[in-house]
Amino acid sequence: MNKLDIKENKVYNILQRFIKEQEEYAELEKSTILINIEGATKGVELRIGLLYKEILSSYLTGKKDNVIGFFKYNDVTVIVFGKKNNHLFEKTNTRKPIPFFYVKPEIKTKKGEVPPPPVVYEPIVWIYTYYSGDFKLIDKGRFTLLN
Repeated sequence: MNKLDIKENKVYNILQRFIKEQEEYAELEKSTILINIEGATKGVELRIGLLYKEILSSYLTGKKDNVIGFFKYNDVTVIVFGKKNNHLFEKTNTRKPIPFFYVKPEIKTKKGEVPPPPVVYEPIVWIYTYYSGDFKLIDKGRFTLLN
């Protein structure tokens, strides 16, 4: 997976605030931060959430958002999804595997059997808009992080 550099320094401020709040409730050394960048009417929308590494592969099953790459922030792996061309991150020439980043195959059922219910792990998501060099926090709550 491609290693990323942060082009917009205000991303560091968002991560610092996010981690400060999350460390009260989560074990950060067992977690990874996911960021999804989507287009918005003006600028881009940035969604940020935290998941435990052990459930990440289950969470990624069926998700269609593109992986852009990753970086480390305060010893926490941050994986970025979404629009490849954005003003926030840029790919480096470094590639590195992330051992806990893989998609579990969907559970197959035999014909006539009832399939198991879907596994749902939607984390608390912070939603920001980014326009003309400024971030604005729009909402926090249980929202879809990845599609």
